[in-house]
Amino acid sequence: MKQRWKKLVSVLGTTVLAASMLAGCGGSSDGSSSASSGKSETVTSSSGEDASTSGGETAAAEPGSITYPLQTDVDSISWYAQEGITLHEKFKNASESPFHVGLAKNVGVTIDWSFPTTGADASTFTNTLLADPESLPNIMQGYFMENASQYIDDGIIWDLTDYIQQYAPDYYAFLQTNPAYDKAMKDDQGRYYTFGFFREDGGWNDSYEGPVVRKDWLDECGLEAPKTISEFENVIRVFNEKYGATFDASATRIIDMGICGAFGAYGSYQVNQNYGWYVKDGKVQLAAAQDEWRDYLSWLNKLWDEGLIDQDMMSEDDTTIKDKIHNDKCGITYTSMGQINLWNKEAEAAGKEAVWIGIPYPTADDGSLSCVFGGPGIGKHTTVITTTADEETLKVCMEVLNYAYTEEGMLYWNYGTEGESWEYDENGVPQFTSLVTDDPDTDPMTKYNGATWGSCCIQATNLLYQKNSQVAVEANDTWYYIYDDEAKNLEVTSGWRYPVGVSFTVEESDKLDEIAANIPTYVSENYAAFLTGSKDVDDDAVWEAYLNDLESYNLSAVLEVRQAAYDRYLER
Repeated sequence: MKQRWKKLVSVLGTTVLAASMLAGCGGSSDGSSSASSGKSETVTSSSGEDASTSGGETAAAEPGSITYPLQTDVDSISWYAQEGITLHEKFKNASESPFHVGLAKNVGVTIDWSFPTTGADASTFTNTLLADPESLPNIMQGYFMENASQYIDDGIIWDLTDYIQQYAPDYYAFLQTNPAYDKAMKDDQGRYYTFGFFREDGGWNDSYEGPVVRKDWLDECGLEAPKTISEFENVIRVFNEKYGATFDASATRIIDMGICGAFGAYGSYQVNQNYGWYVKDGKVQLAAAQDEWRDYLSWLNKLWDEGLIDQDMMSEDDTTIKDKIHNDKCGITYTSMGQINLWNKEAEAAGKEAVWIGIPYPTADDGSLSCVFGGPGIGKHTTVITTTADEETLKVCMEVLNYAYTEEGMLYWNYGTEGESWEYDENGVPQFTSLVTDDPDTDPMTKYNGATWGSCCIQATNLLYQKNSQVAVEANDTWYYIYDDEAKNLEVTSGWRYPVGVSFTVEESDKLDEIAANIPTYVSENYAAFLTGSKDVDDDAVWEAYLNDLESYNLSAVLEVRQAAYDRYLER
């Protein structure tokens, strides 16, 4: 844990070095901007000279050059969060939330917060807001990456390129520490437009889902933790015979990934901006249109027909599946680090033994594994500044967002206020106080921090260590550290993913809106049909008809657009 915290601090230190190197190479922006609405009327450039704030070219500012809280004439800014930093369930509004109140205090700016209406679909709520661009909040956190260029060209969000080095110097310097970070925060024209969500340890933090099993049942049955798909299936069968239990999983988890990698398949049955599409040997493909995917479905259907899969699996979620978990109806499943932590905690609270442990993703019987759930440490959350902010407000918004990438701000976003929700331990590692650890509410740290689920910040691995039990952390180690070779781990966990940050041109977005709408629904419906056997996945004629229907829904044309966008992404 101590090592992981030192790593976070070193990342912050690296931003200063990166900025110094850029300054020495004349790394100022080419755009013009007027006076900073932050700490003063002048900004110290990286060369130590005062930069003009009345127009003309501006010099890059050094990381740490912005003083918080800000002194500004901008009375307030408005900020909409689709998810990630929405209110804890115990709070009625932002004025009751320690994190939201404390952030405004620390940055020195009044923030008018808004969130999706309770019970509303968050994406739909965001799209409803976007339908009235002149009334948007100044800052919006949502999912804008694929259409970033269109939003800039339509004048809905600001192009930050001419301002980023001066008004978000800590953030800019952080981006320069990793070419992948920098590439993902631009559009294809090289325009910076967003403040991103990053995970400190990249792949480890991103590999938070995987298979789990009841260790007590393994021991009672004299079984080892399964390693291959045949061994995995054997555990399902033995548990069914001895305990009447079935393989079950929350659909909200299986929809992300599942254990398709044991069959050489990729991705999931959810076809959206983040899942379903993958890249192999430089070629963009749809996971659900491959023969390996068919093999995976055939295996699932076999288990379904034999009554080894819970018949409610397609409708289960993290809440409903807990009844099966706590009533001995399931002994092997696929879930998240947070859920295994919760299951064991609830079992102990009921006077039972904590029995769930993580196990490796099953490989094929020959030891091969194409992919597991994971990512590169770059989140899909996107925080943009809309053009309802005038130029002076834009600068304040950037300085406010920059705070999360400063050392002080990173501590606040991950842990809250020192002396209240956290303290340093004897090793200099932040630890939550009893205010958090003794709070019986679900995820109490989210009352005080903003980095647990993702927003415009860097998530510290130490936060996940504190949020979860040792068993849950060890499960995550099991899912991520597949090989001794780190390069192989990255390839299996994230190298196959369609990259976070790919964006489409306006023409491509329009074309996808026109031709791609039917594919996600068709794939999901057929996944269910193949799983349950209402369509025979092993019938060649049925499978060919499925592929032909995908083509009739413009699969080749969609792949062509996505390939072009991916190729441009590589060239950024």
